[in-house]
Amino acid sequence: MADAAEAGKRRANKQTIFLWFIVVVLIVLTAVAMVAVSRTFELRPTDFVTMPTTPVSKTGTVVVLSSVSTITENNLAVGVQGYLMTSSGQPVAGASVYVRYYLEGSYRTQVGTTDSNGFFQIHFPINWTGWLPMTIIYLGDTQHQGVQQLFTLSGENL
Repeated sequence: MADAAEAGKRRANKQTIFLWFIVVVLIVLTAVAMVAVSRTFELRPTDFVTMPTTPVSKTGTVVVLSSVSTITENNLAVGVQGYLMTSSGQPVAGASVYVRYYLEGSYRTQVGTTDSNGFFQIHFPINWTGWLPMTIIYLGDTQHQGVQQLFTLSGENL
């Protein structure tokens, strides 16, 4: 009788050890899967910047953001582009245009510079689906008023 009880305890100990082994293996496999997924969906390197604290200028020539649209590559939305012009249609060259949007739990800011035609492009570290709300900001300078405008651009349609 004592031998049967002892054999039962050994069997229970082996079962407990086997169950703990299975639990540890499952935990390790889960960790490996999480690392693989997080690397798959990590953000591409980008040029996030800190938004300057300078207030938007209210003196000078009035400017407008025009033809703001989504940049697409291979049918994927990858950024934003547009023109910074005076109200009379003259381009504002060499201006810093900031784009602010919400990504991964916080607001992100990127900056682009207008060319001689007032054209700017800013590529994002993500492709988005649906509609992405963003604020495009030009702080202005001694000759031009600043402008801040909310845009909602369409992304990839799945």
